[in-house]
Formats: sequence, C-alpha cells, structure tokens
Amino acid sequence: MNAFTIDFEDWYQGVELPYSDWPKYEKRVEIGFYKIFEMLNQKNIKATWFTLGWVAQNYPHLIKELHNAGHELASHGYKHDLAYKLTPEMFKEDVSKTKKIIEDLTGQPLVAYRAPFFSITSNNLWALEILSETGYQIDCSVSPIKTWRYGISKCPDKIFELTDAKITLFPISPFYAFTKRWAIGGAYFRLLPYGLTKRGIEKRISQKQYTMFYIHPWEYDEHHPIINIDRKTKFTHYTNLSKTVHNTRQLLNDFTFDTVSNVVANYKQNHVVEQFTIKVLQG
Repeated sequence: MNAFTIDFEDWYQGVELPYSDWPKYEKRVEIGFYKIFEMLNQKNIKATWFTLGWVAQNYPHLIKELHNAGHELASHGYKHDLAYKLTPEMFKEDVSKTKKIIEDLTGQPLVAYRAPFFSITSNNLWALEILSETGYQIDCSVSPIKTWRYGISKCPDKIFELTDAKITLFPISPFYAFTKRWAIGGAYFRLLPYGLTKRGIEKRISQKQYTMFYIHPWEYDEHHPIINIDRKTKFTHYTNLSKTVHNTRQLLNDFTFDTVSNVVANYKQNHVVEQFTIKVLQG
C-alpha cells in the first residue's frame, strides 16, 4: 500500500538554478544516491526513481545499477524545468526526450512521471494529456496540498483515473498535524518530528488509504555546498539534513514499500478505481 519514491537529481538542481549555471557547481549526486540505494537494498525494497534525463545521460552507470537491482525508473523531466513555465510543445519535447534516454539505457518501457516541484497545477492540466499521448500511464505530479510553489486543493486524496486525459494519477499523500496538512516526505520529513510522519502513515493504512513517500538523494548529503538563495528555499532545502538517514532507517523498519507501478497495480486489482474528468482538478 506504500510507494517509496526518489526524485533523482543533484543538490543544485533542486533549488531552481538556471540550467546554464549547472557546470559551475560541484557534482555530488552519487553521495546521496549510494546512501539511499544501500538502505533500500538492505531491506530488499524496490523503489521508483523519478530521474532527470540529464542525470541519466551523465550517470548511465547509476541507471543501469538501479535497473539491475530491480528498481523502477521513471521520468522527472530533462532539466528540472517547472512544467507550468513550459509551452505544450516544450513540455512534450522534454518528457519525450527523457523517456527515450532512460528507455535506451534500460531496454524497458518507462510509464511513470513526476514534474519537478510537482508543477502540474490547475493552470497546466493539458500536460496530463500530453503525458498520455507520449506513452506515460501514471502521473505522480499533482499535490492536494497547496503551497507557494504547487498544489491543487481540489485533488482527490486517492489513486484515480482521468478519463479524458487517459492517465492514472497517484497524488502526493497528505497527513494532518497542528490543524494543517503536510506531505509525507521531502522537507516535511526533516522539518517535522519523525513520529508525525509515522502516525500519518499509520492512520492512512488504518483507513485503507494508499500512500506515496518521496525524498531526494541530496537530502542524504548534509555536507553539500550552501549557496546564497532566497530565505524560504534555503530553509526548506538545508534544514535538518542530518536527520534524513536516521529518519529513513526508522521509516524502512516501520513500514513496507514497493514501486509506484506495483502499488498502482495492487490498488486496481483490489479496488474499483474512481474515474474523473480534468474538470475535477480545475478551479
């Protein structure tokens, strides 16, 4: 019932720095990669790695290592562009390019996608139709939690299908604490006490809700460079990085996880999947 997902990117790719500036920064993606890769392998847990096309192109050995270990490869776009800042034509080129790069490395079809910063919102729902047209079957980009960067407050908190876009959506999983909704994973996993995440997942399981956890390799690399960025981004990016490894070990001891595709398949086998049109996400 629980999917473990990783947004496979380097530290400087997660703070909205221009693609043209990437060559300036220290490359450290393998540090966090091997920490989480080894923890998952120790527990024999297969995860879904939403991988930047740029990362796949520049670190093909890591993609092959993931594939050989039985993990699921998925798309995170090519160069971490916010989907709602792209035109439909640019978006289609981006997701098609990434799909081909990863499929050429693994020899397997790539079916799942997550937009950088969950950047499919009510303003660019056309992206879901393009994903279906280009061969994607599952989208994990939509968040029912509204933030300054992303979110669709009307998004159902469940796995569901869009009949007009012909795609299955597995949204970010929220939980409630301090009268607010928080996401299971990412910065919330570091900023809040682990016990809140644990109770959030336990409650979802008790209510027979399926859950998706997400994290990034750079969150396991507490010594990556600190750069001058806006205060809000700096806080969410750097705070409590030292807790990620310990919290993840607890998480993997407390719960079982699988890939997005396997969790979605299990859901469809055991439930009648609700069907909506894109209109449910608008407004």
